[in-house]
Amino acid sequence: MNSNNKPNKHSKTFYVEGMHCNACEMLIKQDISSLDGVSNVDVSQADSCAVVTADSQKKIPGLSELNAKFKDSGYKFYDSKASISKLSKQDFYLALSASIIFIILFIALERSGVTSKISLSGESGDFAFFSYFLFGLAAGISSCAALVGGLLLSLSKKWEKSLYPFILFNSARLIAFAVFGGILGFIGSAISISIGVTSFIAILIAIFMLFIGLQMLGVKGFKNISLNNFIKIPYLDKNQDFKGKYMPIIVGAATFFVPCGFTMIAQTTVLTSGSAISGAINLFAFALGTLPVLAIISFSSVKIYANQKFSRQFNIFAGALIVFFALYSLNSQLNVLGLKSLNDIKKSPVQSKQSTKTKTPSTSVVDDSKQSIEMEASGFEYFPKQFTIKSGLKTRWDIFENDAVGCAKAVYARGLYKDIIYLKPGMNSVSFIAPEPGTYKVSCSMGMVDPVYVKVI
Repeated sequence: MNSNNKPNKHSKTFYVEGMHCNACEMLIKQDISSLDGVSNVDVSQADSCAVVTADSQKKIPGLSELNAKFKDSGYKFYDSKASISKLSKQDFYLALSASIIFIILFIALERSGVTSKISLSGESGDFAFFSYFLFGLAAGISSCAALVGGLLLSLSKKWEKSLYPFILFNSARLIAFAVFGGILGFIGSAISISIGVTSFIAILIAIFMLFIGLQMLGVKGFKNISLNNFIKIPYLDKNQDFKGKYMPIIVGAATFFVPCGFTMIAQTTVLTSGSAISGAINLFAFALGTLPVLAIISFSSVKIYANQKFSRQFNIFAGALIVFFALYSLNSQLNVLGLKSLNDIKKSPVQSKQSTKTKTPSTSVVDDSKQSIEMEASGFEYFPKQFTIKSGLKTRWDIFENDAVGCAKAVYARGLYKDIIYLKPGMNSVSFIAPEPGTYKVSCSMGMVDPVYVKVI
């Protein structure tokens, strides 16, 4: 076909105020693409702009038309980038300070021992349900609010602000997490997944979370990369009719596959549980934890981001939390893999306290061919913090379980002992041949327990 016969295309760049996540890019692209005569729309959150291409100059929408169309979504369109208001340094530091206060409170709770009872594991029961619920709350105020909340933003106008579709959406989300959680637990029972593979997946997820968080904070080198090139949320990146009777149910269930970092961590943990029932209960609890914030977004007629100043402050707050939890997860997995982590530099491994219920744990050499280690798991800690054993000797490892909680009941020491040691109340004993000289870490299967260091000489 002769290129001279092709119709001429006309483009115009609009500058957009109010974009706070990649879902905003998809929403704007979708709605402008639906206008008569518009052939293509390229939207960039990093550049705060939308390039609209149409069949003719007359078909390119005007500023008044776009501002009227996106008024309820909180976006404003301008001819000049200079017209876009920026977040002041005071507002930036206010949002950052709020996230720092949240992180300090989290660390304080962790050191107090409260969070030891809410660590994620594949177990079922009251503590496990509560743990996943609280983890869901953390997800709801950060990455899930940004990703799934952004999805709700894109659907609000299509559903004409009726409460009924949002009820269907959130109900389907809860049911989907329970059903797919059960499936993941069943898969985990059918196949053997090594802890090394689980850690590798968790590290990839943490890196993804770190990428998202740095992008939300506007860090150069990250904000210019659009995740929409890699993430395709079904029905969102196309001009679909969301008014169908079953569409809220379909989209709500599909959010199980939206790559929120917190969700992926919960899913990975459930996969290792080996129980369909535990998987269903725990992921239902996680989804229930995300519900309050999503409900606020849903039932407030999606006004949570309409305030431009608030939306930008929330982006900073959520981004900082995501970066923190990504680094927290990375550090834990380095402990699991026996690699260098922040735990190695914060203090030398010394015994902080001793239990009053048992004798002091120790290392002893029985003879030239045998040796033994005595350790205690109490609360969310292991004692003592350091052992020294001889390489090549048959070693008996006695672990006294003294009201250990959370993943502290699952002891793992990569390179020292190949399996996870699931503790039962009282004394637990395993035997192994001491490996080659070096320093080995003992932590829980999630890497969250402050490591014990075993020096092999």
